[in-house]
Amino acid sequence: MRGKGDWVNDRVLKVFSREQDKSTKQLRRHGFVPINFYGGNASLRQLAASKKELNSLIHRLGESAIFEIAMEEDIRTVVLKEVQRDPVTRDIIHIDLQDLEGNKKVSMNVPIRLVGADKLEGKGWVLQRQAETVTIEGFAHLLPSHIDVYIGDMKPGDAIRVRDLKVDGDIAIQDPPDKVVAVVLMPE
Repeated sequence: MRGKGDWVNDRVLKVFSREQDKSTKQLRRHGFVPINFYGGNASLRQLAASKKELNSLIHRLGESAIFEIAMEEDIRTVVLKEVQRDPVTRDIIHIDLQDLEGNKKVSMNVPIRLVGADKLEGKGWVLQRQAETVTIEGFAHLLPSHIDVYIGDMKPGDAIRVRDLKVDGDIAIQDPPDKVVAVVLMPE
């Protein structure tokens, strides 16, 4: 636990308890995003945060980010579990956060970044992506924000599968090992 003076950080989102008499529409109209906060010793807490600050944080850290929230006089480490977006505008309309306090394992989806795709395209080959994310489990402080896979040496017919992904030994990938992440094809 830290004091209010320690809140200046680019990985901290200021949040506040939602007033029971305000609807989620009213919150959004005033520039805030509703938040469901799970975990810790408390039951579900309904919070809200500035839409502008939340968008900036997600833009910098990604949608599978681990960061801190500052609420009242407490700072908690959280993982962004779910982001709901408006289907038309793609604006964030709601998020779920999970508390990462304590020494517990957590499960989360992380993006798979394919590195070296430009080399394949330079040869005229087509990369067909089958999976954007993979589910991993481990202690929060060990979880990566993404998994990089080098694909520049692949040839037509080659595939990257979940079993080919490299993660720290303390992290477990939950997806089936044979699940295809990407395949290289010849253009038709």
